[in-house]
Amino acid sequence: MTTRNHITLYTLVLLLFGFSDTAWALQSHGPPEGIYVHQMAHTLFMAALAYLYWHTRRTQELTSKGWKYLQLFCTLLFCWNALAFTGHEALEYLTPQDFIDKNSWGEQLAFPLSFIKVLYYITKMDHFLMVPALFALVISLRTFYKQASSEAAK
Repeated sequence: MTTRNHITLYTLVLLLFGFSDTAWALQSHGPPEGIYVHQMAHTLFMAALAYLYWHTRRTQELTSKGWKYLQLFCTLLFCWNALAFTGHEALEYLTPQDFIDKNSWGEQLAFPLSFIKVLYYITKMDHFLMVPALFALVISLRTFYKQASSEAAK
């Protein structure tokens, strides 16, 4: 790639990201269809992960480290989907009065705490499942790459 191409690419990237609008991590859905479709997506994703886990256990060599990490990824991401599904459902039972500084970085749950508020709070900690799941996927793919490289070198 030439210097001119690098400059063009960097300029394009700066233009794309420099003039973009706000991109929020969480998006609210239009009532009620949006949340229904979103919850169905979580359910289908869980089914796909369960099938992938079952298929790899049934057909692949279980001694391979890559397949074990792929199964761990499926398990953790399945649990993440279940947690996210539960969190979305818990949010349906909360009102704006249950929050302090709603939709800000300082958002807090208002007292008194109830079971549904604590459940919602716990489901917000979904990164404790997502990060290890993605880490397991990276290790799995790296292991598959190394195995393929060593077989190709033979």
